[in-house]
Amino acid sequence: MALEHMVWLTPKAGVCEEKMEEILQSIRVLTHLPGVVAISAGKNITDRANGATHGVLVTLESPEYLPQYLNHADHQAVGVTLREHCEVLALDYER
Repeated sequence: MALEHMVWLTPKAGVCEEKMEEILQSIRVLTHLPGVVAISAGKNITDRANGATHGVLVTLESPEYLPQYLNHADHQAVGVTLREHCEVLALDYER
């Protein structure tokens, strides 16, 4: 059973769109991590996300890969940048 790792991002004050695109690109290249099937990341085009302006969807082969994904050094490095520049909300569900 696959797992969807969904992340909503709200930039902190003063974070420009160019920085957000740089962050999204740093996430998109994490496809080499174990268990990753696909990564999609982009700018929100509606006003339905309680202020979140960008989103990420990572599909993993199974829930067993989530700890490896979250603890991988490359993901951790992106996480530092995310928390520096954004408020982050994440949700994980099986499908």
